[in-house]
Amino acid sequence: VGADECCTSQGLGPTPRRHRGAVSGNGAPGDRNPAVSADAGAFPSDDWGVDPPDTDGVRAQDGAMFTNESGRPNTQPQPEANRPGATETDPAERDRVVDAVRAGCLVVVVAGHWLMAAIGTEATGTGAYRVQLANMLELRPWTQWLTWVLQVMPLFFIVGGFANAVSWTRTVNRGGRWADWVANRMRRLLAPAIGLLAVWLVVVAVAQPFLDPRLVHGGHRLVTKPLWFLGVYLVITAMTPLLVRLQTRLGIWAVVPWAVAAVAVDVLRFNDHDTALASLNFVFVWAALTQVGMSWDRLVANRDRWWMLAGGGYLALGLLVGIGPYGLSMVGVGGKVSNMAPPSIALLALGCAQLGLILAAWDRLRSVLAQERYWTPVMRIGAGGMTLYLWHLTAMAIGVCLVALAASLGIAQPTPGSALWWATRPLWFGVLAVVLSPILRRAAPVEVRSLLAPQSTGTPLWAAVLGVTAGAAAIAYLVIEGLQPVGPAVVPVLVLAALVRWLSPPNDAEPAIDRADRSA
Repeated sequence: VGADECCTSQGLGPTPRRHRGAVSGNGAPGDRNPAVSADAGAFPSDDWGVDPPDTDGVRAQDGAMFTNESGRPNTQPQPEANRPGATETDPAERDRVVDAVRAGCLVVVVAGHWLMAAIGTEATGTGAYRVQLANMLELRPWTQWLTWVLQVMPLFFIVGGFANAVSWTRTVNRGGRWADWVANRMRRLLAPAIGLLAVWLVVVAVAQPFLDPRLVHGGHRLVTKPLWFLGVYLVITAMTPLLVRLQTRLGIWAVVPWAVAAVAVDVLRFNDHDTALASLNFVFVWAALTQVGMSWDRLVANRDRWWMLAGGGYLALGLLVGIGPYGLSMVGVGGKVSNMAPPSIALLALGCAQLGLILAAWDRLRSVLAQERYWTPVMRIGAGGMTLYLWHLTAMAIGVCLVALAASLGIAQPTPGSALWWATRPLWFGVLAVVLSPILRRAAPVEVRSLLAPQSTGTPLWAAVLGVTAGAAAIAYLVIEGLQPVGPAVVPVLVLAALVRWLSPPNDAEPAIDRADRSA
């Protein structure tokens, strides 16, 4: 979900269209790395401490996905003479909206988490103050309406579905194998998390003898719960060949089986049957949204009907919440049935509505993103996207510690939810951004190097299956149990680290980028 998936489109008329994606696949040794296309001049080498790749743009022979009028992908490559991408990709053809949606979602996730932290203080009677932590969604229930905007995970899976489909189709056209493809993507997904988990294991081990156990528990749970995305995205990514095949057979209707399964699980869940089955919606709901993304090409071509998606999505969501058993908040709120963990079909409705709004603004977004001053930050965020997602809550934990230190010195905080509290949110965001900046400079190169590393080849099928299973299981443990007790938590962390090391290419592997040919 980072800069390894940058997508392009061409031909938005009623004739058959194709998308060309600068997405990571299972390229042959020596292929130029497709992580950043030729027009991505803002690759953040100076920011992340990694030299930029010299790419020759996205090529049609990389296996771009064609679609016919039904929205079904055609995985057969064009004849050489008809390949418009046989030369360097025209920047004007690049569908930068896909990358911008992903980058925008990352920013919204960060802002939403930072905003919903209701940190206040209460007097202790000794001239100092005690920190009080709460969730703004619970403290001020009206803020739950904001989650209809701030909950953007559905959009993540929609654009991720399109990018994965293009990448897998490109791999198939090259004669690549699923085991190699999923191994490379698994390594790139998990690598940024190892440093985070290692740091927090040390923090918890050192801090638990000295600090309030509730503070330590809150800290490590704060940073491990968002790992759910890695586990779910890993499983959905491994399912990509199945989803692409469904798309080939059913076109835009391929979402129906997943949606029906999700509805069935919700019916069982809300009728107090075996609620353990509700966890199946971690697959059904996110697979449905991923499947929607595989029709991106057709949806963009028919974007003048955006109101059908937006209006239908929000109407369905309103009915589910208004007369159905679903809660108002699109994220988890204590004491209520969550729409997020496990996900409900309310998120599917929300995702369709948000996609409709993106399609409504597609032309305007594309025009704006043609200007480098707007495109540059998109590429910078995308190159370190997973790092930003994983570490932004660590920055918030440090911010809470700073507030606690100030409170011990007699500096009070505004009452959460008050006018003064809202007025000081820009200051809060600024402090956390200052805290996060040096963390990103240290951590982001790990992600960027994993994107630019040589491709792994020859991965046994059993190894890829075992890797996906072990990776998902290790992440599930960390999400459910956290990092305490430290001893048992070390095991899943070591499993993830071993997977990344196991899936890394040998040191003498031919690099994915020919540095001698790199242009200035």
